[in-house]
Amino acid sequence: MGKKSFVQWILIGSICLFLFSAGQVGAGTDVTVAAIGKTSDTYMLAVGWSNALKKANAEVSITPLEGGGTIKLLRGVASGKWDIGFISSPHYLGAKEGKGRFKKDPPDLVKKYKDIRVLFGVTSGMAQMVVRADSGIKRIADLKGKKIAIGQPGGGGAKITPVILKVHGLEEGDYQPQFLKYGPALDEIRNNRLDSTVAWGGIPQAAIYNFSRQIPVTFLSIEKESFEKFRKEMRHGDRFLLRTYSADNLKAAYGKGVKQDIDVNFWTFQMQVVTRADMPESVAYALVKTFWENLSDIKATGVALANINKEDSLESLSAQFHPGAEKYYKEKGWIK
Repeated sequence: MGKKSFVQWILIGSICLFLFSAGQVGAGTDVTVAAIGKTSDTYMLAVGWSNALKKANAEVSITPLEGGGTIKLLRGVASGKWDIGFISSPHYLGAKEGKGRFKKDPPDLVKKYKDIRVLFGVTSGMAQMVVRADSGIKRIADLKGKKIAIGQPGGGGAKITPVILKVHGLEEGDYQPQFLKYGPALDEIRNNRLDSTVAWGGIPQAAIYNFSRQIPVTFLSIEKESFEKFRKEMRHGDRFLLRTYSADNLKAAYGKGVKQDIDVNFWTFQMQVVTRADMPESVAYALVKTFWENLSDIKATGVALANINKEDSLESLSAQFHPGAEKYYKEKGWIK
């Protein structure tokens, strides 16, 4: 065999490098983050995170993508379609068990769910029960005899809202459930044909914000004792959380469209930022380090990110930490 030219050696080296790095996420490569949609707070987070990495001149970069609902996002991460996605803490447990929304997933995909690792969590949205400020309704118990939009048939809201009402003393027959999305429901409230709806989203929630520009609203608070009863009734109920917003917080977010005199508790769950176990430790470490050390800049991307903090973000997670994330948190003394 004759001697190879310099160009041939370069070509062989390039091919070897390509074969070595194909399918891997390494320093100097781009990490794809699939978010719920371009108007969502998860997309805002991905954009802010990407900008923070650029500002820090990090070797790892992020490309935000629009991936769809969180069930689709997890499937995409597990199958290697993208590198990072979002899935709620209770839904991830269902995925590992092959139950709920993941019941029909093929066994090989369910197996891959067990190799999912978490970087951190965020409160991406919460269930906001809203009424017209002039309705006279101040508490959830005041909804007795009222028409309440609880969500689409078979949807999560239609299953959860009746339980929330029940633990506040409202049994079936005590109210009139309406199976409506919150957009049409707000239209019905505007026309005084409906009394309340639950809308999911961050603070401010866009549909409620737009509605409140015309008609002032009041939010109904979940009572803490009732919430503990709710958690006992729900599958994976220990993964559900309360987030408290002061009246001033809500007025700052919604402006004059909110008439609120008391703090409000909203139910939610941790939205986990997840990747695969095969992401190199150094990459995961760089990602979380840059995120937390540039948090103020990331929060400035959108008002819905304003309440992100490490205490909330590291609680009630149902997936194992990625070793790179765990290394950073132990160095900071945030976990043991």
